[in-house]
Amino acid sequence: MLDTKSLSTALILILIIGCALHLVNWRMHRNNRGAKWWTLGLCVQTVGVIATAAVNAIGNPPMLAILLVNSLALSGLVMLVYGTASFADRPLPRAVYAGLASSILLGMGWATLVDPSATTRLVVFGLVQLISNGLILSRLGHIARRDGAMGVVVLAASVVSLFLLMGSLVIWQLMTQPEISGMYGDGAVLAPAMLTLIACKTTMIFGYLLLSSGYSQARLEELALSDSLTGLPNRRAFEQAVGQRLASARKHDRLIALAIFDVDHFKQINDTHGHDAGDTVLRHLGRVAAGAVRPNDVLARVGGEEFAVIFDVEDAAELVTAANRLRLAIEIDQPRIDEAPVAVTVSVGAVLAVSEPWLDFTDLYRAADQALYRAKGTGRNRVVVGEVEPIRHAA
Repeated sequence: MLDTKSLSTALILILIIGCALHLVNWRMHRNNRGAKWWTLGLCVQTVGVIATAAVNAIGNPPMLAILLVNSLALSGLVMLVYGTASFADRPLPRAVYAGLASSILLGMGWATLVDPSATTRLVVFGLVQLISNGLILSRLGHIARRDGAMGVVVLAASVVSLFLLMGSLVIWQLMTQPEISGMYGDGAVLAPAMLTLIACKTTMIFGYLLLSSGYSQARLEELALSDSLTGLPNRRAFEQAVGQRLASARKHDRLIALAIFDVDHFKQINDTHGHDAGDTVLRHLGRVAAGAVRPNDVLARVGGEEFAVIFDVEDAAELVTAANRLRLAIEIDQPRIDEAPVAVTVSVGAVLAVSEPWLDFTDLYRAADQALYRAKGTGRNRVVVGEVEPIRHAA
């Protein structure tokens, strides 16, 4: 049967390997605050566990040394909590960290200096583990919604397992053996507790690494679907959104509305003020347009000075109103170049269609583009609504 000395040595080796992996992860994700604090927390925790093992190996260790090493190991856990909350962009109140720190110092201080008890220290250690991992668990839902569930599932499984197993072991200890002699004592709970830590810590180490990987993957996907100049969705993202709206419109028997607009005489702006000024105009137009559309609308920059919108409307009159609201917002809110306002208007081509089985993005976009061409040809700075022709539904 494995004794606690062998198990603690295995735990230390796993933690050291985990520290090395997280140092590499931190180097790869320098702008990720979670990676930084996970690395620091794991390293502090590892130093604390090594120091705890060393102190317990001494026949009669000083009580103050026991307090310091146990507090150090638990401080690393608090850093993991902080790192997870920072990574999730859901910070916890400072009072939470103050409460954890007070619990560690007061609990361990009492069980070490006032009323020395290895059992009480084990209970304090288990309770801090339970609370800290509960706080970590509370932030994983947001991370899953933002970055996907890959790392969250692994980390959540280890956190829940540690939560349940450690809680059961603490209760078992209190019920079956009120006192143990120390970390390397003969308590029935010590070996299972150590095995629990080994299994869960190993899984948690890789869970945090997977969170970093999922974050990077999600940001890369965002970049692939975003326009770098305006921050709006790009054409690829817009095509996906149109596909989703078409499917939803068919399911709920609703109309779908798509509009394309671009800047009138944009070449003159570039020729007169330079291409940097043209970029300034496009960024400004993107901001104004984003403020003029409604939450259920989808706005994108689809290329050059051309933008597109999926309007959430019920009929043609509402589509014209929404398109004119957008056009007027851009006309009124003029960009400034070299401190001088520049008159900018847009022409809008729109289409409202029944989501027939044959209808796809190409059909909608072609019809809206033809309407935009007519808006340009009839004076610019206006809205023209066109029709979709069923030209691509042959068997």
